[in-house]
Amino acid sequence: MPRAAQPGLHHIAASLLAGLALALGGLVVAFVVSFNLADRQYQLAALAEQQAGVVNQIASLAQGQPDAAELGKALKRYHGLIVAETALLPADARQHLEAEDARRLESLAFKSSSSAAFRSLTERIARQEVGEVNAVHDELERLHTKTVALAIALAASALLCALGVAWLLLRRNRSLEAMVQARTAQLEEVDRSRRLFFAKASHELRTPVTAMRGEAEVALLGHAPQVEALRQSLSHIHASATFLGHRIDELLGLASADDGKLQLLRQKVELGALVKAAIEEATSFARSVEVNIELNEAGVPLFLEGDARWLRQALLTIIDNGLKFSPMGDVLTIALAASGDAARIIVTDNGPGVMPDDLPRIFDAYYQSEHGRQRGGNGLGLALARWVVEQHGGAIHASTRKEGGCCIMVTLPIRITA
Repeated sequence: MPRAAQPGLHHIAASLLAGLALALGGLVVAFVVSFNLADRQYQLAALAEQQAGVVNQIASLAQGQPDAAELGKALKRYHGLIVAETALLPADARQHLEAEDARRLESLAFKSSSSAAFRSLTERIARQEVGEVNAVHDELERLHTKTVALAIALAASALLCALGVAWLLLRRNRSLEAMVQARTAQLEEVDRSRRLFFAKASHELRTPVTAMRGEAEVALLGHAPQVEALRQSLSHIHASATFLGHRIDELLGLASADDGKLQLLRQKVELGALVKAAIEEATSFARSVEVNIELNEAGVPLFLEGDARWLRQALLTIIDNGLKFSPMGDVLTIALAASGDAARIIVTDNGPGVMPDDLPRIFDAYYQSEHGRQRGGNGLGLALARWVVEQHGGAIHASTRKEGGCCIMVTLPIRITA
C-alpha cells in the first residue's frame, strides 16, 4: 500500500482507540455513579422502614399509661432517623414536614386527651413511610433499568471500537505484508540487476582487453617486426583502449546518475565544437572497424547552457553505437542543425536497424535488441545518453529508416545566443 495512505489509517486507529478508551471510561463512571445512587436509595429505603417501625413502637408505647423514658427514647430515635434521611436528600429536595410531624408526635404522645389525634398522626406517618419505601423501590427499579441500558450501549460501543481496531490491525498487517513482499521483490530485482550488471560489464570490458592482448601478442611474435606492423598494432591497441575507456565512463556515469551523485555543470557550450570533439575521440575506434564519419555542420554557432563533458560523453556513446552497427567500409553520418530555439543532432548509420518492438526500449538500462546482443555491449550506453540529454531539458528519439539503418536524433534547447 502506498505510504501516503498510511497516515489516514493511523488517524482512524487512533480515533477508534480513543473511542474505546472513552467507552470503557464512560462504563466505569456510569457504574460508579449508579452504585452511589443505588447505595443512597437503599439507605433511604432502610431509613423509611426504620421510621415506620419506630412510629408503630411509639404508637404502642403511648397506649394506656405510657413509660415516659421508653417513649422519650423512641421519639428521640425517630427524630435522629429523620435527620439522617434529610442528610441523604439533595439540598433542594430536603423538606421539614417530617421534622414538624415529629415535633407534633412528641407533643401529643404524653397527652391522653389527644389520643385520637395521636393515633391519626401515627397512622398518617406510617402510611407516608410505606409510600416512601415504595417510591424508593420504584426509583431503584428505574435506576437498574437505566444502568443496564447504559451498560449495554457502552459495551456495544466498546465492542464496535474493538472490532474496528482489530479490522484496522488486520488491514495494517496485510499492508505491511504486501510492503514486505514488494520490498523483497525490489531487493530481488536489485540483486538480479546487480548480477546482470557485473555479467554484462565483465563481457563488455573483456572484449577490448582481449583485443589489446591479442594485438600485443601478434606484435611480439616476430623477432624483428617492421615498424609499420608495430604502428598498426599500437593503433589497434589504442583504439581498443579508447573504446574501453568509453565503456568505463559510461558504467561509472550511469551508476552515479542512479545514485543521484552525478552533478552536471552549467556553463556556456558551443554545440558544433562539442560534436567535433566527440567525433575526434571516436576516430580511432572508427578506423579499427573501418567506418568513416561524415559531419554535416549547421553553418552557424549554436550555443547552449550545459555540461560539456557529459554532453560529449552522451554523443560519443551514440556515435560508438552507430559505429558498432555500421558495416565495414560504410559511412556514419552526423548532422547538426537548428530549428527555432532548438538544436538537433542526428546520427544515422546503415546497419540492420531496430525492430519496431525494440524501439521504445533501446534507451532502457540493460536492454539490448537481438542485433545488439550479437554485436556486444552492456545495454547501458544509450540509457546514460538519455539521462544526460533529459537533464539538459532535451529529448532523444530513435527510428528505423525505410532504406535501412537506424537514426538517433537528439534535441537540445538553445538558451544562449552568440
